[in-house]
Amino acid sequence: MKELVRRFGLRGNLNRRALRTDIEKKLGVYRNLLDVQSQPDRVPARPVDYGRLQITWIIPDFSPGAGGHMTIFRIARLLEEFGHEIRFLIHNPVRHRSGASARHTINRHFQPFQGHVAILDHDLPELEGDALIATNWSTCYPANAMGGFFRKFYFVQDYEAMFYPAGSDALLTDVTYRFDFDCLCAGEWLRRIMMEKFGRWAASFPLAVDHAVYSIDEDFERKADLIAVYARSGTPRRAVELAILGLEALHRRGVEFEVGFFGGRKGSFEVPFPYRNYGTVKNESLANIYRQASIGLVFSATNHSLVNQEMMACGLPVVDLDIDTVRSIFAEGVLEFAAPTPAGIADALQILLENPARRDELRRKALQRIGRVSWPESARVVETAIKERVTKAVEASQISK
Repeated sequence: MKELVRRFGLRGNLNRRALRTDIEKKLGVYRNLLDVQSQPDRVPARPVDYGRLQITWIIPDFSPGAGGHMTIFRIARLLEEFGHEIRFLIHNPVRHRSGASARHTINRHFQPFQGHVAILDHDLPELEGDALIATNWSTCYPANAMGGFFRKFYFVQDYEAMFYPAGSDALLTDVTYRFDFDCLCAGEWLRRIMMEKFGRWAASFPLAVDHAVYSIDEDFERKADLIAVYARSGTPRRAVELAILGLEALHRRGVEFEVGFFGGRKGSFEVPFPYRNYGTVKNESLANIYRQASIGLVFSATNHSLVNQEMMACGLPVVDLDIDTVRSIFAEGVLEFAAPTPAGIADALQILLENPARRDELRRKALQRIGRVSWPESARVVETAIKERVTKAVEASQISK
């Protein structure tokens, strides 16, 4: 093979073929997004029933364990319990071939749901309703093209433009924040971005905790030197490499500890300290890990993670990054803020490992804070925002007649 490459230049041809294939795949994705035929801009003929709003969500396809989808399904399930009619459209299906299959996955692995689920084809369906909700940047394009709704919304769980290097993906993501959608934001940091940078109307709801799963259980004994570390390395914003560098810096100081990695693939790490890798585990098992550890280490370089609050609900003191996204949600004394450097992370961990009183103080304040948030209250915030903006749109449509 090497001789063929040398004599005939096959490697160059193979590379060019691979390059064409990669570009063609990307172009195909972009064309499917951008070439959707826009429907006429129209509003429903029927009057709004605010006790039973018709709400349609467009979501990307999903598999068990998807945290962003869990939040979507949780809010949608609660809205359904409040009396509203909920529909899901699966955009760009890669795992589910039918709405019935997707609905089965939702009920088995996420939340109980009674509403309608369908696959969203390239030819957009002729639907009507009160609210249409996009849920990530790619779903914004079909949502923007659809008519038949009083108001359109963007359920913003993160600042997705930061997920990509400068280029086509980042630019096409950035454009979606300029669509005429109202934003339902998971936290104040995102609400500020949507309002101040993009001039959108935006409301924020707090990410909450499922207290039926994540809670203190006195039957578990904590291991004094065990650090539970969120290691979802396939997601760059989780900064797993930085967390490991901080742990290595702590080890070089002669501090003794053990790490329990979770959230990523099972396998081995080349690290100098003792560890176990739990991989991806179910919620109930994850809560038990939190109940056995003495410190939780979880990072997110964009919007804050649900994981830190779930750790707190299990009585686990948390170390998180000292950045604006975290500071905008958590006050001083609720968690231990770490400078985003190996030395800064090691400092925060060492303070907690060597100071049980500090751990107890963080645990107490965190539990007080976590006790003030709940998913039903967050869903009520979303419901109120939808009602407010639908009302505004209905009034505008009546004036224009």
